[in-house]
Amino acid sequence: MSESAPRRRSRASAGLPPITAEKIIDAAVELTAERGLDGWSIRQIATKLDVWPGVVAHHVGDREAVVMAVTDQVIGRIPVPDPDVPWRDWFSSLTFDGREVLKQYPGVARRLVVVGPNVPSALPTIDTGIKVLLLAGFGDHATEIYRYLLNSAFMLVAVEDDRDSFFPSARADMGRTMAAFAADPTRPGLAAAGAQAMARSADAGAQDLAFFRLTVERSLDGAEALLKG
Repeated sequence: MSESAPRRRSRASAGLPPITAEKIIDAAVELTAERGLDGWSIRQIATKLDVWPGVVAHHVGDREAVVMAVTDQVIGRIPVPDPDVPWRDWFSSLTFDGREVLKQYPGVARRLVVVGPNVPSALPTIDTGIKVLLLAGFGDHATEIYRYLLNSAFMLVAVEDDRDSFFPSARADMGRTMAAFAADPTRPGLAAAGAQAMARSADAGAQDLAFFRLTVERSLDGAEALLKG
């Protein structure tokens, strides 16, 4: 380094608090809420905290390590129902509360479904959820039913995230396409879809929530059918 090159002042000499792993992860969580899990870089975290990118690597690790830490923190914010709640109510509460949390951090739901909830904060949820299913009588099917119910629900959240981020006009385009067939008696299937498209609420959030509720309830019905069979 030449004698004329500027020297970065230490945080202490600048009167700034020290950087910790917790502060880095908090910054990454904030960026995830703003831009999605795939929408930020290590350099952007460093800029947000006014540090060199190497500081992030030193305290937390590479981008994958930061992503894991963000995922861990977000999952930790999903309330876990009490283990003595009936199994249908338990999974209904978990999935609806989970959706509310995950919608605030786009991209985390997709990671849960594709990669799996392999972070420490997910372990109590997995343990309690499978225990609830075992107590309900699912036996050897308890683990796969747990995966089925959560993947069915959170895959929808992942789809909502991706559509909102990458295909914002897709819903309206599909609605217009279907509505064109609403009065076509020769194609009753398309006519029914068109009539529904025309009657559907313009509130996209309400549409997503209604379809989410339908999916969760029918998934629970399917699991219950296995239990009764």
